[in-house]
Amino acid sequence: MPYSSLPEERKLLLQIARGDESAYTLVFNHYSKQVFNAAMLYLKDEGTAREVVQEIFLKVWLKREAMPGVEDLTSYLFILTRNHIYDSFKKQAIRLKVHDYLYQHQATATDDTGYRVEERQYDNLVDQAVSSLPPERKKVYIARQEGFSNEEISNRLNISIHTVKKQMQLAVQSVRSFVKAYISR
Repeated sequence: MPYSSLPEERKLLLQIARGDESAYTLVFNHYSKQVFNAAMLYLKDEGTAREVVQEIFLKVWLKREAMPGVEDLTSYLFILTRNHIYDSFKKQAIRLKVHDYLYQHQATATDDTGYRVEERQYDNLVDQAVSSLPPERKKVYIARQEGFSNEEISNRLNISIHTVKKQMQLAVQSVRSFVKAYISR
């Protein structure tokens, strides 16, 4: 069964862009079930899917100024949800690899202190990798991590979408190389 759009959706998006919380609440109430169902397609876990709904609508609120540029809110929310989940999967995969490496190369601890240390080491490692990026590439990478689309990054940084894609590709390669170089020491 296809989902219906809200009446006067364009007007609501403009109101949200101006900070209207009641318009935001209407959009949340109408679309949160769709976002939940999209998250369930990938996650198969109700608790995690509910968290994704909260995170997606937090992103919508934080990026509310961009809402008037959204042509199809249903598609926008689905893509935002899918990308958020994919990014989470990627981060988790990298985190698992680093944790496996650190686990294999460090003495085991009897409590979770070792885990916390590893988590900080991983976060510091990624921060170092991002810090080593050239300034424009770093801006693109950070904007993407904050959930902005290529088009939004393009508009925000006043560069072409092609440049955004290329800079993001180079940034990811640099971060991976940095992490691999650290792990292979």
